Amino acid sequence: MGLVARVGCPRCAIDVPEVTPTTYCPRCSGVLEVQVDLGGISRGLADEIRRRPRGLWRWREFLPIADEAHVVSLSEGDTPLVSTRRLAAETGLERLMIKNDTLLPTGSLKDRSTTVALSHAREVKASAVAVSSTGNHAASVAGYAAAAGLPAYVFVPAATAPAKIMQARAYGGRVVVVDAPFDRMAAFFREALNAFGWYSCLSANPWRNEGKKSYAFEVWEALGGEAPTWMIHPIAGGLGVSATWKGWRELTQLGWAHGGPRMVVAQAAAAAPIVKGWEQGGQDPVPVTVGATVAESIAVGTPSLGWRALRAVRESDGACVACPDDELLAAQALLARTTGIFCEPSSAASLAAALTLKQAGRIRSTDLVVCVITGHGLKQPEPAAGRAEPLVSVQPSLADLERQIRRWT
Repeated sequence: MGLVARVGCPRCAIDVPEVTPTTYCPRCSGVLEVQVDLGGISRGLADEIRRRPRGLWRWREFLPIADEAHVVSLSEGDTPLVSTRRLAAETGLERLMIKNDTLLPTGSLKDRSTTVALSHAREVKASAVAVSSTGNHAASVAGYAAAAGLPAYVFVPAATAPAKIMQARAYGGRVVVVDAPFDRMAAFFREALNAFGWYSCLSANPWRNEGKKSYAFEVWEALGGEAPTWMIHPIAGGLGVSATWKGWRELTQLGWAHGGPRMVVAQAAAAAPIVKGWEQGGQDPVPVTVGATVAESIAVGTPSLGWRALRAVRESDGACVACPDDELLAAQALLARTTGIFCEPSSAASLAAALTLKQAGRIRSTDLVVCVITGHGLKQPEPAAGRAEPLVSVQPSLADLERQIRRWT
């Protein structure tokens, strides 16, 4: 299993020896980062990993859990990397590939982080876990807590899609619906966290944040050691880009990879604080008041890890893109009808951003592009209803059916 070499602040470059999932940097109040000891990892381990049973925990030496007995897993990871001729033809991107995380156990990318968080919660003998979320993380924490046999307190804003709330409730989560926007709800959650002493599954938890490094490992393996030219993530807090970039840096440090992709932050135009920071040339996101958007899963105005995402974008010579709702919905529909992958609108931000960068001349038609699709469309089906084929009703008559078929053709 992975051995923790140190926990510290990546911005201040100081070690913080006494750490819990709610500890922040004592100097800058930033989110801390776990460094796993890679010193004992040899090139031969890559071949051993390939022979292991499929799943995220094949990469256990890279994950900060000391004892395998504490692992809480629902067989997450190793989602398909899909390439289809129809999508390539319609986008003009000859080597476009889709990392399909709609197939994770609870239907979203959050499972990559939650499996590590719940494993660490077990390791430290937590009595209950908790999270505030726009929905996907709530469902994931509730599901993994059910597998771990721990109570889960999940806070969601009142505007959360009913399907996501129902999913968390089905797992037995103790769902608290807060009548407030996400940022105010998140502040209230932190008050409750301090008051009741629950184990935090927020992105301030440095153990939890290591799980999304697995994007780099899985893509590296699936491509036979080749790094994509571009790797694009829908982003709320910033972790998808920053953790993936960290994974590529670890592979490069070991000599398994030779550099990584150009990382891209894809946000909704109504909630684009990282994009604004990028456009203004700053090192930090520019906090925004979130506007109305179909992209509820990435509708965050003050991202806790946004500066790390910006750093990853700059180190990799990447980009940040804000996508209007109409482009998100168009990308969602395009993906569904050309690949058979139905994602929620937030997830389509990666494909929408790829099309924007191609139109701007940044992405070439021959570039190898990986778009991460982060959540299943059934979590938020309502926006797709207006673009779906209309429902038809026929009598049990072949003549009636034939008339309908002629209308379709």
